[in-house]
Amino acid sequence: FFSFALVEGFVPSSCHLPSSRHALVSNASQSNENENSVGRRTVLYLPILATLSPLSALADAEKIVKITEEEAVEKFREGYKSITYLLDHYDEICEGGGDNVRRYLGTVVSSKDPSGLVGIQKVMKALEDRADDFIEYTELSNEIMKSITQADGSAYMSIFVGSSTSYTPPKKYFDDAKIEVKRCVKSMSELGSMVGIKL
Repeated sequence: FFSFALVEGFVPSSCHLPSSRHALVSNASQSNENENSVGRRTVLYLPILATLSPLSALADAEKIVKITEEEAVEKFREGYKSITYLLDHYDEICEGGGDNVRRYLGTVVSSKDPSGLVGIQKVMKALEDRADDFIEYTELSNEIMKSITQADGSAYMSIFVGSSTSYTPPKKYFDDAKIEVKRCVKSMSELGSMVGIKL
């Protein structure tokens, strides 16, 4: 109701509307003059209303696609396969640059051959009910996400260091990223065992 009032120009009952013919004619003559300003006000109001409306939050929540436990198990295996492939072929993948490493981490999404780590946080969320120790599971999940994020940051830095005044060889950042990749492999292996997933 409040949204309608702002957008459509609803006049509260406490306001006095013109009753004379002269006033109505005067209002009509001004309609074209006011039309553009009303349109501008409407455009300004709409984003604000969308933010204030609880329906917008509900719509966003409904966009989150839930996955089944079976799907999550398979996707977790795919993620583990991607991170172990990255570790086993690390030097070769690094030759393709920092963004190539990030594609295997799932932080740069390739439509052609996406990493199994894309959406891994949602996957781990779907598996949490399988864990006997929820706190330990959550800490391990966070460790996985942290290692991916830090590996991604180092791989990203390797792209730009060549133009830096205080030059740092890209290999230094690739080495830092590799440390995080190893941690991710270890943590994913432990989490898989915790929830009964054979990797």
